[in-house]
Amino acid sequence: MKAVLVMNACTDDYREQGRLLAAFLAQRAKGIDAAVAVVFHTEDANRAELLSAVPVYGAILVCLANARTETMLNQLAVLRASEAADVYLFTGNCFGSELAIRMGQRCGGTSMAAVDSVECARERIIVTKAVYSGHMEAEFALKRAPFCLSVSRSCAEPVTEIEKSAVLLKELTAVERSENDFSEDFTFAPEDQEQNLENAPFILAAGRGAKSQEGIEYMAEAAEKLGAELGVSRPVAMSAWTAMNRLIGVSGAMIKPEICIAAGVSGAPAFYAGIEKSKFIISINSDPRAPIHRKADVAVVDDWHIILRHICSEFLKDSKNTTEDNT
Repeated sequence: MKAVLVMNACTDDYREQGRLLAAFLAQRAKGIDAAVAVVFHTEDANRAELLSAVPVYGAILVCLANARTETMLNQLAVLRASEAADVYLFTGNCFGSELAIRMGQRCGGTSMAAVDSVECARERIIVTKAVYSGHMEAEFALKRAPFCLSVSRSCAEPVTEIEKSAVLLKELTAVERSENDFSEDFTFAPEDQEQNLENAPFILAAGRGAKSQEGIEYMAEAAEKLGAELGVSRPVAMSAWTAMNRLIGVSGAMIKPEICIAAGVSGAPAFYAGIEKSKFIISINSDPRAPIHRKADVAVVDDWHIILRHICSEFLKDSKNTTEDNT
């Protein structure tokens, strides 16, 4: 089946999009013939850099005066008339998934977000994707083209680099429509360079036992002293005591650190599912009946303030001694 890639250079992960799509086509797509990519970009974008990240033969560059998904959808509808395809592949960031779902609806086709693989079978395609928060994989048969799919960001290991630049097929400028004024422009602000929770070797997981935002701030300071990343349970995140990207569990990060300290955490199944792959779990909870104690390698029944203060003190003492031994 003929496929068209849709890439968004208005975001700060553009090159990563190209590497992920290249890996998906090579490792997770069967019966897909992708030769063209549509690349949305802003006026100040460097054309050579845009083409160097495209993982297929040719690219259609579409310049946007404003970064609006509504404008992108209108332009894709125009392009479909001349570049008709059976499959449209979008990257799995929030904008790619939104575009895939909305384009499928507009074109009378079928859409699905965060797919892990795709295989063509006559006039239909078979896709797989993770369900139940990544604990199971489901297979779906899609029968109505065009098939608009966003690719899961964890479905394949991204290639190191695109081997060669794409050929520029044409350049277009998207026309803004007055009826699109309801749509807001989006911009990207650089994130703090935090370590990804899924890849962190040492996690301090804070639970409802922190009791307040001040308690979470204390745990964040303790995590920094220990060289750990702070994660939280759902009650903490829903209380807005810290950012949602710190959430651990079935609705957040599924972690696998060398060490996980769970402080003030009761150990609900939804949370434990997120830390169960940790190599070593230490639980700290003043309630001796807390479920987390039964699942930990070491269980400490005490006030987390006292234990964390002691751990930080001993850690800093050992660090100081190590430094003195090396001088």
